Amino acid sequence: MNRDSIGSFAGKFLPASLSRLKKHSTSESAPDISNGMILYLEGLNKSFDGFKAINDLNLYIQEGELRCIIGPNGAGKSTMMDIITGKTRPDSGTAYFGRSMNLLEMDEPAIAQAGIGRKFQKPTVFENLSVDENLELAMAGPKRIWSTFSGRFNSEQTDMRNEVLKLTGLTELRSRPGKVLSHGQKQWLEIAMLLMQKPKLLLVDEPVTGMTRQEMEKTGELLDSLAGTHTVIVVEHDMDFVRSIAKKVTVLHQGHVLSEGTMDQVQSDPKVVEVYLGTNE
Repeated sequence: MNRDSIGSFAGKFLPASLSRLKKHSTSESAPDISNGMILYLEGLNKSFDGFKAINDLNLYIQEGELRCIIGPNGAGKSTMMDIITGKTRPDSGTAYFGRSMNLLEMDEPAIAQAGIGRKFQKPTVFENLSVDENLELAMAGPKRIWSTFSGRFNSEQTDMRNEVLKLTGLTELRSRPGKVLSHGQKQWLEIAMLLMQKPKLLLVDEPVTGMTRQEMEKTGELLDSLAGTHTVIVVEHDMDFVRSIAKKVTVLHQGHVLSEGTMDQVQSDPKVVEVYLGTNE
């Protein structure tokens, strides 16, 4: 890796990052998914200044599935993801990663280290670094500061980076800085950075906002290809996109599950039509 290109990054970000890695270099245990379930949210409640963002939320996600979460603005989707990733603590309820890892007893770095990754709506890549360098910095596992600077990675890490580049369609762009990538390419790079961390569960927030139709199709193919190897939760407003990838859909409304099933099932649910998918015609 070019030292000059990451000097400013290192000075600003690495000390805090390294301290967190040292504290959470290994998780106590892997999530117990022996019964096929990877995420349990039960009886969750969360209020902000009297507004109940999450209201007795129960959600169960199977290992390897691609689940789409939809709902109107204010339905609790972002708060739900904040709780899963440790950014927000609920007022009551339980949240487990597998059968034994209590997410409410873990902080954000520990949850990420355990295998939960989140991609926000707006891509956050290091724009002055190349695609390759972004992936190197995202590499899973503890890193020594000088090995990060020198870019010396073993063959397994190099193979993984090449595989992720191919999977996300970024191989031909690997030497380009993040700032010259299109919006869609930045979204794929951020997903690639998450994959370098070897997550078991990916939370993907509105991945196709601002994308062209062609980029949306490619994003759908990418997310679909991840299911099975990873568990993927996609929060999205674009119903055409959801319809193109969804096997199972959960509809949130006023902080709780309003309906759940296939896209056809939730679309035909009168409650969903009334609060979200319907029209006034």
